[in-house]
Amino acid sequence: MADSPAISNEYSDLIYAYPESESELLSRLSRYSPQIVDSQYAILHIPFSEGRTTVSTAGYALIPKLFTYLSTVSLEESGILSTQAQPILDLKGRGILLGFLDSGIDYTHPAFRNADGTTRILGIWDQTDQTGTPPQGLLYGSEYTEEQINEALFSANPLEIVPERDENGHGTAVAGIACGTPQEESDFYGAAPESQILFVRLKPAKQYLRDYFIIPPDADAYQESDLMLGVRYLIQTARQLQRPLVICIALGTNQGGHTGKTPLEDVLTAAQSLSGIYVVAAAGNEAGMGHHYYGKITAEGESTTVELLIDTETNGFTIEFWASAPELYGIGFTSPSGETVEPVQPRPRTSQQFTFLLENTRISLDYELVELVSGSQLAIIRFSTPSPGLWRIQIVNRLFINGSFHLWLPITGLVDPDIRFYQPSPDTTLVIPSCADSIITVSTYNAYNGTLFIHSSRGYTRNGIIKPDFAAPGVDVTAPVSAAAAPQTGLRPFTGSSAASALTAGAVCLLVEWGLKRDLPRVFNSQEIKTLFLYGTVRNPALYYPNREWGYGTMNVFRIFESMLRP
Repeated sequence: MADSPAISNEYSDLIYAYPESESELLSRLSRYSPQIVDSQYAILHIPFSEGRTTVSTAGYALIPKLFTYLSTVSLEESGILSTQAQPILDLKGRGILLGFLDSGIDYTHPAFRNADGTTRILGIWDQTDQTGTPPQGLLYGSEYTEEQINEALFSANPLEIVPERDENGHGTAVAGIACGTPQEESDFYGAAPESQILFVRLKPAKQYLRDYFIIPPDADAYQESDLMLGVRYLIQTARQLQRPLVICIALGTNQGGHTGKTPLEDVLTAAQSLSGIYVVAAAGNEAGMGHHYYGKITAEGESTTVELLIDTETNGFTIEFWASAPELYGIGFTSPSGETVEPVQPRPRTSQQFTFLLENTRISLDYELVELVSGSQLAIIRFSTPSPGLWRIQIVNRLFINGSFHLWLPITGLVDPDIRFYQPSPDTTLVIPSCADSIITVSTYNAYNGTLFIHSSRGYTRNGIIKPDFAAPGVDVTAPVSAAAAPQTGLRPFTGSSAASALTAGAVCLLVEWGLKRDLPRVFNSQEIKTLFLYGTVRNPALYYPNREWGYGTMNVFRIFESMLRP
């Protein structure tokens, strides 16, 4: 039996913004095995025999971007334990679904089981497993229900019934922090320990995308189209169960315009217009990594030079250049040995290749003067087998408005660590999808000493949206260990933006539960939830708020209720 086009490496995956009805799309483009995401987007699968979809042929926005993990005391500081323990509130996430898109979940771990040993997981869509039945309306992977998981848990060989594993351990840790079942003997408590779980195990990105974006061979990478379809599964299942849903996204990418306008961010924004859907995203761990450069030119015709350090032999990498329309910029290059490519005149859908006489380096430059989703100018720069040393990128303004531009290297984990800008900017280092205005975006701090995590990504977005919204604990947070990921099982400390987003997602469950428990049950909309969190934030009187590092302060759920009692 042939592989589904969704998983076959003989097909390109294309994000398609469709103008017609779903039925018309499914009929008109049936040869491309369309999968509907929502009323805006579908995923098409184009055989390589019809040509590969590239930026120059399909447009940047429609090529799936690549995402990876955001990880490298806390419950007390965030007010979660007080909210759980207060006898009148007694909030633990009952009746709320927590949805995750990640590396997998160790469903046998005590952190995801009730006192009687049954599961708290109501559904798993494993995109990597083609042995079972896909979810309704989807073409790949296997869905496992609560009944199947319970059957597996009480069998001699659980993996023979539900072959779900988490070799990386990231998804197990994130889900455990957000909603793990308490283990008092180990002093472990999830933020929403009585919520129920939906999980999407993402399949690895296809090789043609890894090749195009020149991803290191040992890097874990997931493609945007699979996340978009994962969101569809979570929402579809929550609707069937008639439960509120909190989606926790502990993955990110530097690919995109950092204005909250990518297909994934569009889908998440639209989802939150539905009653009872809430999204929490990690801001990232990119400050101090040297992956962002901000430049300013003062007049048309003037230029500046961006210096790029490459301290290692590498297969290559990509850089994205972004500027707001209608400004235009030319881009040129100087190699470590001094060979120069003069700045190229920007033209619509231009793709050019450059080689060097004294370097075994190839550079390709793809321009989009009007990127489809954001409307900004974009240039994708691909370095293949670049020589180590100091490279110089010359930026010249061809049409001046304010002279501002940004460049981003790939996110940590998707680029060799010895590649960085010589004079980087730590600001505007939020990862995607955390730039969308409607999403709750959290930075990371150390609850043990009150300091910002050294690599916590900083705002604001490229178009000035105030992000992050607030900071949450994310240093040495206790998390469950997947049996498939480590020789020791049990619990371990977990640090990074992923931990902060998981704690926050659990906290959102508590607030949603509170709304449903009122005398007149209330389903808050996503903006109300965000505003309530802002009321509860703790602020340092020595700082000005909002700011790029802390947003409006540090998260404290219990203070939300205290604020309602203030005269």
